[in-house]
Amino acid sequence: MPMIGLDTNVLVRYITRDNEQQWQKAVEIIESGQQCFIANIVLCELVWVLRGKPYQFSKDEILKTLEVMMQSADLKYENRTAVYQALQHTKQGRGDFSDYLIGTVARQLGCQEIVTFDKKLNGESGFQLLLQSPSI
Repeated sequence: MPMIGLDTNVLVRYITRDNEQQWQKAVEIIESGQQCFIANIVLCELVWVLRGKPYQFSKDEILKTLEVMMQSADLKYENRTAVYQALQHTKQGRGDFSDYLIGTVARQLGCQEIVTFDKKLNGESGFQLLLQSPSI
């Protein structure tokens, strides 16, 4: 059976069950036993959607959801190791899941550090905060 890719909205319906017909379709696909591919950007979008309105999942709820997804043998990830590492960093750090996923993938590809203007990443391992010069 060939692998299929999942878009963010299919995962949102599956997780939130906010539209019964779409939830049923998502269940049919995800629980069919067929391998389902999830790209890194889909995971980032999923976190952004679940965190925002109308869902407003807490950080802990989102991390638990991602951890459960990681345990499924039917879900294949663009980079399982990077996703797992990003999850661990998100639990311990101040940054967002997407920040840590960006950092993990970049380090895997040989980057020494990630430069950022995001102040919440100040002091985080692998990130360098770029300080803005004061206006004259």
